[in-house]
Amino acid sequence: MKKSKYNINTGRMLDHFLRKNNIAKSSLASDINRNKVSVLQYTENVSIQTGILIDICYALKYNFFQDLANALPKEFNHGVVIEPEKATKEQEQQALLAQLQEENKVLKIQNELLMKMKL
Repeated sequence: MKKSKYNINTGRMLDHFLRKNNIAKSSLASDINRNKVSVLQYTENVSIQTGILIDICYALKYNFFQDLANALPKEFNHGVVIEPEKATKEQEQQALLAQLQEENKVLKIQNELLMKMKL
């Protein structure tokens, strides 16, 4: 697997957490329904699949994703991810708003012209 130059070593992060909190790999393996060898591999690999990491977060009641987010540069944007159906609705609302604003401009111009014609 090709490694990114921006990689954050999640295996080392997990290993450090387990050692710091004196948690046996076999205990974690049991909690996430995997064998001890798998957990050993997670700690030795530089990357862990997000689905597995979520299971680990729930088992250990610890948010590794927050640690990953904190490791990124501070200038990176963050916030709530918009779900596709919400994004579509928001895009439709934005398009409608733009259309109404354009119509408003046209009506203002027409109104000004009518007012000048009456004078």
